Amino acid sequence: MSDKGLQHIKLLGIILAILTALVAGHNQPARAGKIDAAAFYQGKVVKLVVGYAPGGGYDILARTLAPWIEQKTGATVVVENRPGGGGLAAINQVVESTADGLTIMLANGQAAALAQLLELEGVRFDLLRVPWLARVAVERNVLMVSKQSAYRSIADLQRAADPIKWAGGGKADTMADTAACVSEALGLKAKIIIGYKGSKEAALSTMRNETDGIITTDSSALGYVKGEDLLVPVAVLDRSRSPLFPDLPTVFESAELDKEHAWWIDYRAQVAQIGRVLLTTPGTPGERVEFLTAAFREILADPAFTSESGAKGHTITYASADELRGLLRTTMQALNADQLARVRSVVLEKYYR
Repeated sequence: MSDKGLQHIKLLGIILAILTALVAGHNQPARAGKIDAAAFYQGKVVKLVVGYAPGGGYDILARTLAPWIEQKTGATVVVENRPGGGGLAAINQVVESTADGLTIMLANGQAAALAQLLELEGVRFDLLRVPWLARVAVERNVLMVSKQSAYRSIADLQRAADPIKWAGGGKADTMADTAACVSEALGLKAKIIIGYKGSKEAALSTMRNETDGIITTDSSALGYVKGEDLLVPVAVLDRSRSPLFPDLPTVFESAELDKEHAWWIDYRAQVAQIGRVLLTTPGTPGERVEFLTAAFREILADPAFTSESGAKGHTITYASADELRGLLRTTMQALNADQLARVRSVVLEKYYR
């Protein structure tokens, strides 16, 4: 080979070495960020916030998650119950906390989205700016009454002479806003009583006949059907039955609804697709958000975890942070101005007069 050819090969080798060094250097910060984030959580205390009182579905799911988070992060996880405002007060607190990735919340995403959409008083968060970590579960809502109730079917509720009293926490907490949508769909005379600190307390009010009924998720409903003084499920508020209550009819199987009235059930079921979600504080360093996102992706895909949570009534239906953001945008943009005004009137005003 000529001297010129050798020089050409040497030049190519030098260029290749430079390119390799540049690529390695480019990837170095990303690797360092992941290592730094993993090291950051070792030995730290992470708060896992729940916006409801102990003993309810969110509390049970959070306490199921806690040891798995500890295993993945090396941190100590403390579940904090912060009831109030139908879970919205806790979201306000979390988004306003120190942006260090040490505060995580298992939140009622469907209620939060509806609260923001309806511009509910006291909402201080913007869900489109929140660092999402994962959707944990999607659940169908179930209408329930007490075992002593005279209302045992949708037809009974529609024939009621007196207003049906529904239990709720806040006006957009899944229990109360879904009760408003169901009352509108079925043409019920109804009154919503709010202030209960989670589904467990609301369910107790129905068991004691202080209220006539409660609407809760199917996983929470599962815990209320066992025992002599508990609740009776009446209908699933969806187009399809719940896997947890395969013999329980849907509201569409129990009543004939025209398109206008069916819309209220369908819209609320669409919002429910946001589900139970995990989030952290806006401004949290990106590498820590990525670390937590990866940790939850692994936890929620682990067969041992899904089996454990399933045994407690929670079917895991994971969605990534990006998928969750897409669902939120769709929900926020689903209503035109006239529809938004109607929903605001029904959910926030009509059944509180």
